[in-house]
Amino acid sequence: MNAPDFIKLPPHSIEAEQSLIGGLLIAGEKAWDDIADLVSEAEFYRDDHRRIFRHVRLLAGAGKAVDVVTVCESIERSNEVDQTGGLGYLGEIANATPSAANIRHYAQIVRDRAMLRNLVTVGDQIAAMGYGHQGDARKAIDEAQRILGEIADVGSERNEPVAIGSVLSSVIDDIEERYNSDSSIAGLSTGLVDLDRKLSGLHPGDLIIIAGRASMGKTTLAFNIAENVAITGKPALVFSLEMGNKQLGTRALASQGGVSMERMRSGRMLDSDWDGITAALGKLHDAPLIIDESGGLTVSQMAARARRQMRRQGLALVVIDYLQLMRGEGNTRNEELGDLTRRLKLMAKDLHVPVILLSQISRKVEDRTNKRPVMSDLRESGAIEQDADVILMVYRDDYYHAQSADAGTAEVLIVKHRMGATGEVRLAFQGECSRFGDLARDDLARIDHARATAKMQKDRSRGFDD
Repeated sequence: MNAPDFIKLPPHSIEAEQSLIGGLLIAGEKAWDDIADLVSEAEFYRDDHRRIFRHVRLLAGAGKAVDVVTVCESIERSNEVDQTGGLGYLGEIANATPSAANIRHYAQIVRDRAMLRNLVTVGDQIAAMGYGHQGDARKAIDEAQRILGEIADVGSERNEPVAIGSVLSSVIDDIEERYNSDSSIAGLSTGLVDLDRKLSGLHPGDLIIIAGRASMGKTTLAFNIAENVAITGKPALVFSLEMGNKQLGTRALASQGGVSMERMRSGRMLDSDWDGITAALGKLHDAPLIIDESGGLTVSQMAARARRQMRRQGLALVVIDYLQLMRGEGNTRNEELGDLTRRLKLMAKDLHVPVILLSQISRKVEDRTNKRPVMSDLRESGAIEQDADVILMVYRDDYYHAQSADAGTAEVLIVKHRMGATGEVRLAFQGECSRFGDLARDDLARIDHARATAKMQKDRSRGFDD
């Protein structure tokens, strides 16, 4: 067997590359508009084709005419005639092109072959990782999934623009489905009635920020929602970059069983606590609540693990605790967080599930008299505000004021709601057992009365009494 029999050329289609370039030379700017969003010069196999395509891109981007003559002139100005074949080769591929009408199909072939070449390269990388990760198979698998996920992301189909009429038909179908549904909300229930009523549940593809100062309860709220979702049989995946799985397991038993975490940690249990733990185990043991405590995961790795969970068991919700512990791309921390929130929004959209992302807020809150957080308190808030669909801020007045009329409650401030109204939801908060719950109507009335009384007393002390 001759040596060439062992050689396998990387996947490519010279004919598709020539026909794509030929179509551009024949049809010019119109053809460019048809394929500009689909392929780049990096996806061409042959170097001369990459160079020619780059000249087409530069001409079209500058609003100049694209044809055999203008592209040839651009090539000559760049002294690339020898590398591209010049006018003779341009004329040859233009004349050999079957039809410019099929140019998008040619571009798709070029793009598909480039993806296959990337897959071959990645296969070699994965093989090298297999040999190089002795005794660390899980890490190698996660890295392989991340790399493959990036190829899949690049290769995912780009949606074509659609007329409003077809969009409205789909919207009407959704409205009719909700109208005929027994559920009072359109999205995924949080398990908290008043919050569901305000948000109409959590919606697929949404990036939901839960923000607050330390000890306000943002992790508790997010994890309670994940528990409530999983208990209904819908899988929830929690990426915990701060707490270990045993800590979260303790919180889950405490919240679902109504048991003091302090007593669970110390072992000084009451007889009634065991009843609560037994009840919690009954709810949680078979609930599809998945905890991933791996540190240092990138967004691509999280997305790969979420896709794996979706294939195995399905997926209804992702929770990430928390943004500031993640690392992204960028020259500054501001740019890095912006890169992270953009990628997480794309992950939510790609997975078609709500993603809850926890975030810290600025310490400047502590310097104000009114410590209720506002949008600008989000650390590096610009990117977060832009990418988030919903932003919730957790505030507990009794954390700052021991005699607060709001003791035992929390305010969830809805400071951004892309598809609805902003506002406030008040919830019961039991910190000792890591649990948020709905407030009864009489509790709300009592709190409102206590607030009004406290305000009157404060006004009198300032001399505002009539």
